[in-house]
Amino acid sequence: MMRKTCGIRTQVIWLTLVPLLTMVIGLEAFFLHDRYVDLNNELVSNGQLIASQLAASSEYGVFSNNNSYLNGIAESALQRRDVRAVVVLNASSKILAASGDSPDTLVRSFSVDKLLKLVNQQVPLFDNGHTLLMYQPILLTQLALDDIESAPAIRQAGAVIIEMSWDETRRLKFKLLWYTLCVTTIFLLVTLYLVHIASRRIIEPITQLSEAIQAIGAGHLETRMAVPVRVTELGALANGINQMSEQLLHERNILQSRIDEATHQLRNLAFYDTLTLLPNRRLLNDRLTQAFANSKRSGRYGALMFLDLDNFKPINDQFGHAVGDLLLIEAAQRISSCLREVDTVARFGGDEFVVMLSELDVDLAESISLARGVAEKIRLKLSEPYNLIYRPADQPELKVEHCCTASIGVVPFLNHEASQEEIMSRADAAMYLSKKLGRNQIYIYQHADAELALKLPDA
Repeated sequence: MMRKTCGIRTQVIWLTLVPLLTMVIGLEAFFLHDRYVDLNNELVSNGQLIASQLAASSEYGVFSNNNSYLNGIAESALQRRDVRAVVVLNASSKILAASGDSPDTLVRSFSVDKLLKLVNQQVPLFDNGHTLLMYQPILLTQLALDDIESAPAIRQAGAVIIEMSWDETRRLKFKLLWYTLCVTTIFLLVTLYLVHIASRRIIEPITQLSEAIQAIGAGHLETRMAVPVRVTELGALANGINQMSEQLLHERNILQSRIDEATHQLRNLAFYDTLTLLPNRRLLNDRLTQAFANSKRSGRYGALMFLDLDNFKPINDQFGHAVGDLLLIEAAQRISSCLREVDTVARFGGDEFVVMLSELDVDLAESISLARGVAEKIRLKLSEPYNLIYRPADQPELKVEHCCTASIGVVPFLNHEASQEEIMSRADAAMYLSKKLGRNQIYIYQHADAELALKLPDA
C-alpha cells in the first residue's frame, strides 16, 4: 500500500503548528484550571469574609434582640457582589432577620442541632453549582463580672447564613475562556502567517529547483536556475544544477556531433562507393525511380548509360590494385565533369560505371541525340592519357602514364514502358555490343540488340 505524500510546505506547517498547538493547549489548560480554582476560592473567601463581618456586626443585635438593627445589617450585606440572601438566627435557630430572595429556604433543610454542630466550621454548608451557602456563628464577646478572674467560656448567641451566587463567577470564567481562545487564535494565525512567509523563502526556491531538475531530466538541458536565494545551501545547490546542466548540454552536443558524423558515415557507406565517392547501386536505383516519376510527370525521355573501361586489367596486373584505384578515381571525376547537376553517375562495380540522364526531350530522336552527345563527351574525356602518381609508404614515388578508353551502351526510357531491371539489362546489352564491335565506341540500344549481343563474338 502506497503511503500518502505531501509537499514540503505542508510538512513544514504541520511540523511547526502541531507542537506549537500542543504546547499552547497545554498552557491554556493549565492557566484556565489555575485561574478557575482562584475564582472559586475567591468566591468562597469573599463569602467567608462577608459572613464573618456580619457575624461580628450582628452580635449586639442578637444580644439585645434588636430586629430592626439586624435587618439593616442584612440589607446592607445584599449590596455586596454575589450575595443573594442573608439570614440571622439566634441561639434557638429562630430567624431574627432575613433579607434577599426567599431567605427562609436557607434554613428549612437544617435542624437546630445540626446548626449548632456547625460552630467553627469554615466550609460551605451547601454547594450545587448554582448556590453556595456560607455559615458563620455569632459568638458573645461580653463577659460577666464573675467571669473576669476565670477563663471565659465561648458561647454562641446565634448564626449568620449567607447565600452566594455562582453566576458572576461563571460569567468571569466564560469571559476568561473567550478571551483566551481569541488571543490563542490570533497568536496561531500570526504564527501561521509568519511560518508561511518564512517557508516561502525556502520552499519556493526548492520548488523551482525541483522543476528545473524535472525539466533537465525531460531533456531540456538549456534550463538554468536564476533564483535569488538567501539560504547558502540552496544557492550552492542552484549553482550545482546550472553547472550540471551545462556539462550535460556540452556532452550531449559532443555526442550528437558524433552521432551525426557516424550517421553521415553510415549513409555514405550505404549509398556511396567508398573509393570513388560516387553513388552505389542502392542510391542509383533510388535515383532511377525518381527519374521514372519525373518522366511520367513531364513526358520527357531519360537515358541510361553503361560504361566499361577498356584496357583496365593490365594496369592492375603491372602496377597493382593501388594504382588501378587511382585510375578509377580519376575516371569517376572525368565522368562527373561531363554531366549536369540533375544527372547521376554511379559506380556499378569493378571498372563499370552507370550514368543516368533525366529530363532530355519529349521527342525520342532528339533525346537520343542529346544522350549521344553526352556519351561522346564522356568517351573523349576518358580516352585522354592518365598521369597517375602513387606514393607508397617508405618507397620512392611512382609515376604511371596509362591510356584507357571506354565502351558505352545507351538506352532511352520514358515513363514506365519498361521496368528498372529491363532498362538496366538493355543498357548492359548495348555496352556489351559496343565492346564486341571494337571497343571505345558508343552504341544506342535497339530492340533486337539483346539477341545480337549473344551472336557476336567476344571482342
